[in-house]
Amino acid sequence: MAIEKRFHSFLSSNTIVFIILFISSSFIIIYTIPPLNNIAVELSFDEDNAYIYLQEQLDLNTTHYRIPGTMGREDCAQYFVSKFQAINVNFSRTMQNFTVHSTDCQNVLFKLNEHKKNIVIFGAHYDSRAKATKDPDLDKRASPVPGANDGASGSAVLIELARILYQEKENLNCQVWFLFFDAEDQGKDSGGYGIEGWDWCEGSKKFTQDIHAFYNSSEEKIECMILLDMVGGNNLQFISEQYSTSSLLDELFDIGHGLGYIYEFPSIRSSRAVLDDHYYFVELGIPSANMIINFWNNPNWPYHHTVKDDNTTVFSHSLGVTGRTIEQFVYNNYLITAANSYQGNHPWYFDLNALDSEIMIILVVISISIIMLMIFQYLKNQKGSKRTFELLKQST
Repeated sequence: MAIEKRFHSFLSSNTIVFIILFISSSFIIIYTIPPLNNIAVELSFDEDNAYIYLQEQLDLNTTHYRIPGTMGREDCAQYFVSKFQAINVNFSRTMQNFTVHSTDCQNVLFKLNEHKKNIVIFGAHYDSRAKATKDPDLDKRASPVPGANDGASGSAVLIELARILYQEKENLNCQVWFLFFDAEDQGKDSGGYGIEGWDWCEGSKKFTQDIHAFYNSSEEKIECMILLDMVGGNNLQFISEQYSTSSLLDELFDIGHGLGYIYEFPSIRSSRAVLDDHYYFVELGIPSANMIINFWNNPNWPYHHTVKDDNTTVFSHSLGVTGRTIEQFVYNNYLITAANSYQGNHPWYFDLNALDSEIMIILVVISISIIMLMIFQYLKNQKGSKRTFELLKQST
């Protein structure tokens, strides 16, 4: 009973102090992590160009949508070829042909600086969904999705990145791949299949199965893969995608913050694991990140897998935010004249998902709070002992 009373007294006298110390130590942990500093460089990514490339992909829908196995898909692949040839007629390209359930599909790969040893991959899917399976109008669920944000936006950013990075290729200490995936978006969602029986990410699954055919792994190294998926919608806000390598995704968020895109790269992020094209690169041990939005419950962009995923729900500003963040990432890490002065997270092998990091922060905060509380209690006891000694001395 005496022990119980003493413990209760200890809690009641120190609860407020404990709470204060807990909160204080939380702020110490959060605010003593230094942000990354971007290399000072003038960025050239043109969001208006990117929007034109997006619209040109949508224009292909007037005859056929960009659905696997259709003329529209073939036209889109040839469109990419024409855009890269316009940058340079000798731009390296590879067309990877494969089939899904006897349907002809094609991944399209362009390489910049093939003589460099370190490889950086930027990817996006270009197919559009065959059925608008989540459209609120049930009569439209058998209609094709225009795929402005979900497909064309990421592809448009890749084209503009290729244009500007080609101009800087002599100053870059890396090889850059621009990889357009087919057959990503036909799997089963809450409303059904895009194409009956198809899985998600068929194109990236096939590419990674054959990845060693595209480079010499004994002499070249793939350092990272960054996927752009749904990067053009209104009120763009990226999430903490949980299959992504956290050190790579965190660096992209830090870079975005450094460019002033605080809303688009929020400090408090939504978290979700999304099976997407980057997943199969992660499975190979390649650091990978998915720049993607909340598409499942987002009042600011509720058009996922609906007929309203069209040019009225995408904006050039969002394309610009995405493109300039990626451009800055390249210069931070691979600009020959500046690489030694940038302290990023390269080589991006450290991976800590949101749940792990939250648990770690809680444990650290609790540990610090307990230590500080013990110190406080020790000092309090010392003060009490001294007071008792003085009273005993006076009484004698």
